[in-house]
Amino acid sequence: MNKDIPCCQADALRQIKMVPVNGVPTGITMLDEIIAEVKEMNLPSDQQIRENLLKRVKVYNYVPKAADEAYMRAILAVYKKQFP
Repeated sequence: MNKDIPCCQADALRQIKMVPVNGVPTGITMLDEIIAEVKEMNLPSDQQIRENLLKRVKVYNYVPKAADEAYMRAILAVYKKQFP
């Protein structure tokens, strides 16, 4: 079993990071792990980074289609803070 994937809902809840999406604090599960995974991909453009971050965030979190752009901006900002 992959040690990075939560074993249960309780474990997943412990891995939530609060991120402001359109100014609203929003809990995103597994974000630190997702950011590390995307960083290892060495993607050449911010657009590719944004798309891959969102794709992985959607595996663990519900993201309304209308909020895709807001989530991409928010999670890219977190990514850029960690990897300027």
